[in-house]
This record gives sequence, C-alpha cells and structure tokens, in this order.
Amino acid sequence: MTARVSLAGRLLLASVAPLAAAAGGAALAARWGLAPAGVATLALAAGLPVALWASARLARPWRRLAGALRDAVESYRAGDFSVRLAAPGDGELADLVAATNELGEVLGGERRTLRQRELLLSGALEASPAAALLVGAAERILYANRAARILLHGGRRLDGRSWPELVAGLPAPLAEALDSGRDVLATVTTDEGEETFQTSRREIELDTRRLRLYQIRRLTAELRRQEAAGWKKAIRVIHHELRSGLAPIRSLAHSARTLGQRGESARVGELLLEIDDAAAAIQRFVEGYSRFARLPEPRLETVELRGFLAHLGRTETFRLAAELPAVAIEADPAQLQQVLVNLLRNAREAGSPTAEVEIGARADDRSLTLEVRDRGRGMDADELTRALVPFHSTKPDGGGLGLALCREILEAHGGDLRLAPRDGGGLVVACRLPLAGGDDA
Repeated sequence: MTARVSLAGRLLLASVAPLAAAAGGAALAARWGLAPAGVATLALAAGLPVALWASARLARPWRRLAGALRDAVESYRAGDFSVRLAAPGDGELADLVAATNELGEVLGGERRTLRQRELLLSGALEASPAAALLVGAAERILYANRAARILLHGGRRLDGRSWPELVAGLPAPLAEALDSGRDVLATVTTDEGEETFQTSRREIELDTRRLRLYQIRRLTAELRRQEAAGWKKAIRVIHHELRSGLAPIRSLAHSARTLGQRGESARVGELLLEIDDAAAAIQRFVEGYSRFARLPEPRLETVELRGFLAHLGRTETFRLAAELPAVAIEADPAQLQQVLVNLLRNAREAGSPTAEVEIGARADDRSLTLEVRDRGRGMDADELTRALVPFHSTKPDGGGLGLALCREILEAHGGDLRLAPRDGGGLVVACRLPLAGGDDA
C-alpha cells in the first residue's frame, strides 16, 4: 500500500534536507578547527545545492500541472470539454486534477443538455406557423424562423439584418403594431385582400444578454372561421328572436279573431295595440342588425380635431390624456362620433372608473391616431383575437356588433382599428385616420 504524502509533508522534507546538509557541513568545519567564517562558508556550500535540488524537485510537478491546467482551461473556453488530466500520484495535486476532470464532465454534460434543448427549440420554432424573430441590443436580427423569413423577406435569410430597417419597409399598421411593444391586432391591405395579424413582444435574457422576441401570427383564416361561426350564431339569434316575437303575435291575433266573432270590439282594440307593440319590438331588433349591413358611405368633410373633441365632451364623459395636436382629418363627423361614443360606452361597461376613461391623440405626417384608454377588466389574448368578429360579445346581453361596426366605419375612412392591453390594466383601442390633405399610409 502506497503511503500518501501531503503537500505540507513535501515542504517539510524539502526544507529539512538543506538544513541537515548545512548542519553537517558546519559540524565538519568545526571538527577541522576552521574559523567561524569558514564554518559558515562550508555550511552554505553544503546546504545551497541541496536546497536548489529540493526546490526544483518540489516545483517540477506543479509546473507540469500548471501547464496542463492552462491547456484544460483553454479547451473549456473553446467549448471542448473532453480534455482529461492524468493524476500525478497522490496528495493535493491528485485531488486538484480529479476536481478539474470532474468540472470538465459537469460542463460537458451541461453543454450537451443545452445543445439538445437548443435543437428542440429550433425545431419547434422552425415548424411554428407563427413568425418568430430574436433581436439583440445592437438592433440586429439574431434569429428568424422559416415563417418569419417567408412573411417578411420572401424566404431569404434575415440573420444580421437591421431590425429598424426591416420594420420601416413593412406596411404602416404592422410596423406600428411591432413598435408598440404590446400584444396588438393589425389589419393590412394586400393585393389578395385584407390580412389580420397579432403581434407580440417579450423581453428575454439569454446567456446574460437582454434580447427581444417578436412574434407575428396570421389570424385571417382563424378570423374567417370565427366570422362564419359568428354568422351562424347571428342566424340562430335572429331565428330565436323572431320566433319568440311572432309566437305572441299569432296568439294575440287568434284571440282578436275570436273576440271579433263574438262582437267584443272593445277588447279587440286592446289586443291590436298589444300586437302593434310586439311588432315594434321585432322591428327594433331587426333594424339594429340591419344598420350593420346598411352602413352608408361616409360623407367626408374637414374635421378639426380639437373642436370635434370639445363638442363630443359636451355629451360624453372622458378626460384628455395630454395636449391635442393641432391637426384636421377628412371624416364623416356623425360616423366618427358614433365610433367614439361606442368605445367610450364599452370602456364604462368594462368596469372602468369614469375618471380613468381618457382619449389621447398623436399624429405623424400622414395620419392621426386616437386612443380610447380605460381601466376596465381588459382582454386576454384569446378575447383580443375574437373581439372584432361580428356577433361575438363578452357581455351577457351584447349583440357583438359594436367593435365590428367601429372597424367598418374606420376602414371606410381609409383607417383601421387596433386593440391592445393597457399597461397597468385595462384596454387601449387605437383608431387611425388619414390626415386632411395627406396620403393614407
């Protein structure tokens, strides 16, 4: 069995050997009767070579180990964790070598695990129908999946491209949605028709770097499916309401006919009034739905923003978020007022305190964006997706036409409508309209 010698023991042996040699030299010098100076010289001459030899012998394995450790660290830095050091016997050096080898195994295992996760994540993103892009702090695109390359760059690579330049080349509604930093719906007019997208942005940290992950989902097919479901629901609602309204009319008409045969004309008159009330209720119900289908073309005129909102403030309660830009738009004042009244009513019905319902406005060289903001219950991602589908409503007694009607009016004006959660809770409804005398974006 090999004895284990510690580092302290090695140092002790290395220090004792030259001392013993020096003591022996001094003893010989004293025996020969030399002077004290001669004794010291002989002791030094005997101990110094032994000290140098012992130091060199002690330092040799440390020098070899230091070089091996340096090579191992360089390999680890380069991503090669397969390097293993040979154990130099036993003692503290062997323990250090074993710890270094164990570190290499741990780092190698973690590297393999991370690589497997990266491959799984990359495969999932490449197969995802949603466009996904990763943008670094230098505003350069670090990664773009297949859907992003097809949607934004004709299938070509996007890695390394400038993110601001890419966004600047997109249609204005989509570019504004991506710049907003929130979950937003954006509708873009293309040669094939209208496309609706849902955009989102998330801040993530990867390898101590702060990155931004953008996602863009095509919602057109889903919205069309939900729109078809909405129409089916509308048909069922209309069928139910008409059937419920016509049943008492038929019953009242039968009673009136019976009373007429008996000659009770006074009672017949009362029944006719009830029939008229029931028919009027059906008429109001049908007209509410027909207004959506018979939305007239807007009668455009120049509308000065500040004066228009001052007039609206006489009948509706809201506060202005900031100073209004001094701009004018081409709009139908009655239809635009209908949009804002609907949005303000929605804000109050969503549970927002009246004092927290506000209208903000911002303008660029081409368009004006009016934002109705509230502190109500807001909408989650699923509700945002379905909010603009006709006949879909989150209210128990809602008809599901309010937001769809607002969008129809704005699009008839050459603008659009977007929904997004409000920071701190609530909802932001953004209405974009072209400026008077400007080109639509």
